Amino acid sequence: MKKFLLTTAAVFALTTAAFAQQSMEKKDNTSPRPGQNSETMSAVEDTTAALVGKVSAEMTSTTKGFVTAAAISDMYEVAAGKIALERAQSPDVKAFAQKMVDAHTGTTTKLKGIISANNIQVTPPTTVDSRRQGMLDNLKGASAADFDHRYITQQVAAHKEADILMRGYAKDGDSTAIKAFAADTDKAVKMHLADAQKLDKVMKAAKK
Repeated sequence: MKKFLLTTAAVFALTTAAFAQQSMEKKDNTSPRPGQNSETMSAVEDTTAALVGKVSAEMTSTTKGFVTAAAISDMYEVAAGKIALERAQSPDVKAFAQKMVDAHTGTTTKLKGIISANNIQVTPPTTVDSRRQGMLDNLKGASAADFDHRYITQQVAAHKEADILMRGYAKDGDSTAIKAFAADTDKAVKMHLADAQKLDKVMKAAKK
């Protein structure tokens, strides 16, 4: 037990030091340089982002909460996909990224159309939140060797979160039109999640 605690403390100290160094670097560079993030630090940041990303009752019951969450999710997906199209090494990962850019651009357009057609007084945000921006920075700062894995790891977590959001609003939402949108969109989210999980398994198997 003592040895385990010492090992845990050492890992925590190294992680904290890496995080502090990375934070200092990011202050000087608004857009992280490729390779700026260590693989360990990237993994910690992605795990933290996944844990922090919780779907609240407001997001699954109120139109404002859902529209805000869905819009931010789409913006993150499109931005992450565009980064992957530039940086991914695997043709399969690039193909998945293109699919994400196309699909989430489409759902953004569709949701805006529903809002307008039903005269819903909600304005979608135009920028991602700080958590998603941190995830995007993590992708930009990932090394070339670690990029594909980092992108797919984020995609698995992001689509699990999106699945909860869509299912929740489809069940408890306060707008009939947007509930139908959420239910329909969730079908695609589930397919994207399955695709991302398959790619994740392939990459993990290749590392063994």
